Amino acid sequence: MPDVFQPDFRLPGTARPAPPAVEGHVSREDTQDYFTEVADDYRAWSPSYNMHFGFWRLGLNPLRREGMLIEMNRTVGRALQLGTAATTGPRCVLDLGCGAGATSRTLVGDDPALHAVTVTNVPVQNGIAARLDARAGVADRVAHVEADYTRTGLPAAQADGAWALESACYAEGTAKADFVREAARLLKPGARLVVVDGFLLRRRPGRLAGWLHRLWADSWAVPTLAVREDFTAALRAHGFEDIAFTSLRWRVAPSALHIPVLATRFTLAELWKARGRLSPWRRKHIVASYCALALGMFWRDFDYAMVTARRRAS
Repeated sequence: MPDVFQPDFRLPGTARPAPPAVEGHVSREDTQDYFTEVADDYRAWSPSYNMHFGFWRLGLNPLRREGMLIEMNRTVGRALQLGTAATTGPRCVLDLGCGAGATSRTLVGDDPALHAVTVTNVPVQNGIAARLDARAGVADRVAHVEADYTRTGLPAAQADGAWALESACYAEGTAKADFVREAARLLKPGARLVVVDGFLLRRRPGRLAGWLHRLWADSWAVPTLAVREDFTAALRAHGFEDIAFTSLRWRVAPSALHIPVLATRFTLAELWKARGRLSPWRRKHIVASYCALALGMFWRDFDYAMVTARRRAS
């Protein structure tokens, strides 16, 4: 098993800059509370806990959400450019902010020479992931670490690739510099980082778009989305090159269009079961689902994209 499975949590703390105006007052504790409280609710979106949007391509049925969700996992895998076991030997990858580890399960299930380490600071997600790993027959090749993904405690320069699929947004600041710094530390020279997420295209979005972003972010316990320019600048500053920003707006649209029917049906069913009473985070989770679809309409201010970058070799 690669050394990356042996964490060392004795890293010193690092100071963080004051948040910019676009950032709200969401704490790490808020994020943990949110994901703990709504953990089971994500099953309504995906029985295998793919906690992200799907990737549509020709040949996929846009009415079948799970197939598009799995295709997004494989799209991330292809972007890592890991090569094959025959040419590179066993490889180990990192899922930074893994949720319940669905992307890792897909990739190690497709490649028997691949190992994965997932990082989340939400214990209940690791419990769900372990059960699903065992069911998928990949438990011996996936390790789940409970840690802050900006200070993982994992050894440096051991990972053959890393990704953050709709999780980098939970780091602080519009540049997500702490997240980028840790990813750079963990990756081998020449290895690739893949980030798929929503991005603000302007530091000061329009009034309505800014209000909607803040409502969405507060409801999903996100400090702020990254600003495209700030994020790519942070990548360059921390030793990444070959940086590419690719819009996936139209690729995720078919899965996003599942939200209105699914969210409405889910809301009515849960209200009925709970006799009209839902906890604050569960109510916010529903609000954010609708906001995510509305935010996508503000093309000048927002995009859903894949960012790829390669760790500088020297």
